Amino acid sequence: MRILIALVQFEIAPSQPEINLPRMESFIRQAAKQGAQLVVFPEDAINGPLEGQTDFVGTAPACLEAFQQLAIKYEVDLVPGTWTVQEGDALYNTAHYINKDGSVAGVYRKINLWETEKAKLTPGTTVSVFPTAYGMVGMIICWDISFPALFAEMVKQGVRLVISPTYWSFPRSADCDGAVDDEILLIDSLCTTRAFDNNIVFAYCNAGGELKSDDWDVVLSGRSQITHPLDKVLCKATSNGDEIVFAAVSIDEDNPIV
Repeated sequence: MRILIALVQFEIAPSQPEINLPRMESFIRQAAKQGAQLVVFPEDAINGPLEGQTDFVGTAPACLEAFQQLAIKYEVDLVPGTWTVQEGDALYNTAHYINKDGSVAGVYRKINLWETEKAKLTPGTTVSVFPTAYGMVGMIICWDISFPALFAEMVKQGVRLVISPTYWSFPRSADCDGAVDDEILLIDSLCTTRAFDNNIVFAYCNAGGELKSDDWDVVLSGRSQITHPLDKVLCKATSNGDEIVFAAVSIDEDNPIV
């Protein structure tokens, strides 16, 4: 069975869910009209980077419920990026895979936290691999892409598709063009390698645009893409702007990836 995956790369408004949520529904509507069966969003898609995410903790359950209703409304599976979830005194950067009937198929807590996250968040402890209507799926988040052992453990559990909501940025510099080239090379290399060395389909959905504030002046890397061990790049965003990219893949056991 083939599944048409849509990756939604977009510029996230920091700490403004009232802007991001309606935009996300609009993107889901567009993707569903084009036949998407799974729609994936970037890390922190609801509320932007860390400060906004931790402020958002109290409304996290309502946020999950809202996306469950959107999955039912548009009859698509959803990975609506990530948001911070509290359990006891611990805060986790968390991704959800929601089936088109609104049920939650899988949950993942980010294991490899970026430096700015370590001060406030708790790392997850286990990989997440789970069955879906299309085959075995796993999730990582952003910086996890740099840790091959994480993928090896998912492969042991039968993963066929790995989804990575991502918020990958780099500081603006005098040589911004050179930095962009370096980031593109790194992201493209990692995405192609992770698919190839694990014999999986890899769906990498990054944020786009820029982030400017009193504390930040960074460029989001974009380059959202779906990679395959044999066919290499199935689709890729052309820039770091708003864009939906699509690819159809087979990930069930009856259709070997290679």
